[in-house]
Amino acid sequence: MKTTVAFLSVLTSVLAKEAIVGGDEATIEEYPYQIGLLQGGSLICGGSIIDSKYVVTAGHCAEGQSASDLSIRAGSSSSDSGGTTVGVSSIAVHPDYDAQTVNNDIAILTLDEELQFGDGIEAVKLPTGTELPAAGTVGTITGWGALKEGGNVSPTLQFVEVPVVDKKTCSSNYEGFNEITESMLCAGVEGGGKDGCQGDSGGPFVSDGVLIGITSWGNGCARAGYPGVYSSPAYFSDFIKEVTGL
Repeated sequence: MKTTVAFLSVLTSVLAKEAIVGGDEATIEEYPYQIGLLQGGSLICGGSIIDSKYVVTAGHCAEGQSASDLSIRAGSSSSDSGGTTVGVSSIAVHPDYDAQTVNNDIAILTLDEELQFGDGIEAVKLPTGTELPAAGTVGTITGWGALKEGGNVSPTLQFVEVPVVDKKTCSSNYEGFNEITESMLCAGVEGGGKDGCQGDSGGPFVSDGVLIGITSWGNGCARAGYPGVYSSPAYFSDFIKEVTGL
């Protein structure tokens, strides 16, 4: 569902994730931590509520943006209407974010005003430790956007469940394409068909109510042998605490 954010990479086939492939419709009441990140009122990425004043998203969604141009939509299953819209007062992109390698792909948005929890608006839990989830851990990706690579956007929130992929396997699959760093985790099914894709960027990957990933990048959408790649909130616990105090 990308409209104005260009995903910068020398690896031109690496795509920012903007939609759900192989999923089903969802309601915001089921995933009340999901927000849409808007620029000029149009959806550019997803994000997760981690506190009444803070949203976490991908670094590539926020780098180069002006806070005054951004807002978030919370509490709506629709990509373009309903819920509550709140402005962004400041942006903290990880200082070591690298647009070429997509490493350290995380940003925290401070909101103009506190969100009122309830009616499809709640915070997601952050990891309590720094260890990445074990391979096989099943999580849920949510977001709006195209339902297939190069397809049309979805006006309604979508979800799909995928397992975490062993890091060594993922690194091998992406060898010669892009490095899977310590800050990244991978998730998907071996044969493809289920994934985030181009509007899902920055959105949540959640297991048992805990945010285990931030949708980041991949080789296309739901391609066999290429799981989706996510930034790990557990890895960035110090950065999150430094910005938010959480």
